[in-house]
Amino acid sequence: MKFLPLKAQIAIAQAFLLASIVILAAIFGLVPNRRAAEMQGRAKLCEALAVNAAILVNRNDVESLRAMLETVVTRHPKMLSVAVQREGGKRIVEVGEHSANWNPVIDEVSVDTQLSVPIRNGDVKWGAFEVRFEPLSAKGIMGFVQDPTLHLVTFVGLVAFVFNYFYFARKLQDLDPSKAVPERVRGALDTLTEGLLVVDKNERIAFSNQAIADSLGCTPQKLVGSRVDQLPWVSLDEAHVETKRPWAIAIKEQQRQPGVVMGLQGPRGLRTMMAHAAPVLGPTGDLHGVLTSFEDITELENAKAELRESKEAADAANRAKSDFLANMSHEIRTPMNAILGFTDVMRRGLATLESQRRDYLNTIHASGQHLLNLINDILDISKIEAGGLELELTRCSPHKILGEVVSIMKGRAEDKGIYLRFRSEGGLPETILTDPTRVRQLVTNLVGNAIKFTEEGGVEIVARIVSECGRPQMSIAVTDTGIGMTNEQAAKVFNPFVQADASVTRRFGGTGLGLSISKRFAEALGGVITVASKPGKGSTFTATIETGPIKNIRVISDGEATAQEARVTQTLGIEVKLPPCRILVADDVEANRKLIKLVLASAGAELELATNGQEAYEMARDGDFDMIIMDMQMPVMDGFTAVRKLRHEGFDKPIFALTADAMKGSEEACRDAGCSGFLTKPIDLDKVLHTVAEVIREVNPKRVRKVFVEPIVEEPADVMLKEETDTLPPMTQSMELDLSALREIARDYLPYLKDQIVELSDVWDRRDYIEVAKLAHSIKGSAGTFGLDEFTEPAAKLQHMAEGKADESEIEAGIATLVELAAKVNFDDFDNSIVPPVESGK
Repeated sequence: MKFLPLKAQIAIAQAFLLASIVILAAIFGLVPNRRAAEMQGRAKLCEALAVNAAILVNRNDVESLRAMLETVVTRHPKMLSVAVQREGGKRIVEVGEHSANWNPVIDEVSVDTQLSVPIRNGDVKWGAFEVRFEPLSAKGIMGFVQDPTLHLVTFVGLVAFVFNYFYFARKLQDLDPSKAVPERVRGALDTLTEGLLVVDKNERIAFSNQAIADSLGCTPQKLVGSRVDQLPWVSLDEAHVETKRPWAIAIKEQQRQPGVVMGLQGPRGLRTMMAHAAPVLGPTGDLHGVLTSFEDITELENAKAELRESKEAADAANRAKSDFLANMSHEIRTPMNAILGFTDVMRRGLATLESQRRDYLNTIHASGQHLLNLINDILDISKIEAGGLELELTRCSPHKILGEVVSIMKGRAEDKGIYLRFRSEGGLPETILTDPTRVRQLVTNLVGNAIKFTEEGGVEIVARIVSECGRPQMSIAVTDTGIGMTNEQAAKVFNPFVQADASVTRRFGGTGLGLSISKRFAEALGGVITVASKPGKGSTFTATIETGPIKNIRVISDGEATAQEARVTQTLGIEVKLPPCRILVADDVEANRKLIKLVLASAGAELELATNGQEAYEMARDGDFDMIIMDMQMPVMDGFTAVRKLRHEGFDKPIFALTADAMKGSEEACRDAGCSGFLTKPIDLDKVLHTVAEVIREVNPKRVRKVFVEPIVEEPADVMLKEETDTLPPMTQSMELDLSALREIARDYLPYLKDQIVELSDVWDRRDYIEVAKLAHSIKGSAGTFGLDEFTEPAAKLQHMAEGKADESEIEAGIATLVELAAKVNFDDFDNSIVPPVESGK
């Protein structure tokens, strides 16, 4: 009720009072009861008809009786049916649908819809005259709404409200306290630039001058009588408006409340007001009200805000300059200290051994390279700021560029124990028109940044063709599972010399130039770069670049690009040959066993295979092996148990763990069990071969020999357009494999993968979380070995959810993802994506 004007409150009170009086009058019977009167009229009509019916019955004139009753029913619209019934017998006359709708009257008590009048022959009851009527009122809420008493009360209340509203409006206008202010005084107060309100002790406005009324877009008279807290006040800070009402505090404490800043929303927008409230006391000290003035300080506050923003911008620029100088000092001094220090060591002749000199020179070279990269970054950003960035557009292969980045950066990822992989969605054009050097630098910056801030998991590059305003562009998304950022941090990471916060610089190093340079490169290449990130979850940096016309350029898949590059690969390097040695490989996946056997047997090793930990334990105990490669997750007996038992029984030869679980804690667990080293799935064939070579060399240095091989160059296939003149760094193949055998292993693995997917659904139907986790672990480790990297991440997530017994809907979604991926595998082209085809005469 407080939000209503005073005249409306009084009018409502008066209307309720009068309505209550009418209701009481109706209760005490002072208001005619229409229902009772109509019921009495129906009873008298029925009695009169019953008398006439008795006369006609005594005369045995049934036809006249029927005619009379039909006439009555026809002329009386609310009479539904009539009947004359003998006592204990049937009805002799019936008009209307009477028998089907008549309910027997108990103890001859009639109701508003059924009346029964007895017919007597002397003192003996002969029968009854029965009449059915329409109900006097509807049932339920409609009956209440149709009640004449309610209509009367409603009418009286509405008339009383309208009458009292206009009556008291005129009376209150005559009693307006503002009229007590003389016109000359009012005119003087209206000329003030400050707003002025006189508020009574009930916080209602008793007087308003023109200034405050103009701020609200109304007249002073309209404000009088309303509550002051109903005006559109807005809080300008975190405090609530209710806690900052100076007039209310002045009424409560009877003390002045100066300098309270408040916001007022008016037709001119948000205005900033400074309020001063002072209590108005009578001669005896009684509180009469509060005088409150309002000064509009909007322009002053805006000027102060602009000054504050300018100062903050200047301070931020000074901090960025100081941080940049501090970072540059640290980044430059660190490699310079190493260069000068180790140079001085060699100048003084303190490095007496050849191995020491080589190690010192490597350190000097690495530090010089780091210093050169730092200087290049600074020059790049300076060149970009000066508008001197030039692009050299040429036709080049996007698969080739991204493959180079992965080849260059993979070592850094492996050093941190994380994965780095690349895939395209829907294939990429064979060539695009762009600057390959800048694209390579752009992606390298993004990937390097992702690797730097990722401790667990890995980095994935996903490329696809998109259309922006009808122009084709290539989108390159670099997703990591690193530390992530808040929205505030993500908004400033592209600024030069800026990182997420100071702790990032101390923990990870860097100048904060890489992302700024990447942003400028993306814009220069006709695209943009954006970031989406969640703290603790990771980040996705997405860069787009223009591709030029690609309408007539063939789109090739990752598998086709791999095979194409393999055909033009130049084989340079060292072929590792193993001496006669016996190696035991234990893995429950046949394809993995065959693949490792093919690689190591091609290098000269003798292989024995075991399908579970129990077999491996028995074979190692009874046989003479130089090395064991042991999968950690196997049936019957797992690898951990087998290694512990072998170590317990004195087996001292190297045992390397082979597992799809690449988390840091997993390697520690394997070493605690007694493993000598750690190999991860998907299986890296070169890493397996070189690890075995290193292990055998440590066991017997004379047993490993290296043979230099001549390069084998194949002619590149014809392409539709001129290829980029820069050549891809040669891919190194460390041994000559039987390619047909490798294809055979790959083809054998596919039915096994399909069976695992089917079995995964079957065990989930039984809600066997343990088996789901085991199958997901197996798929995670094996699929990537044969080029199906898309299975690795979903399988790892499914394993984690099953081990943690996550929500069933999440596990079912994970299984559905693997099923969908399996359905998309092109089994006809699968072997070509693993190894290049063998051509006749090659």
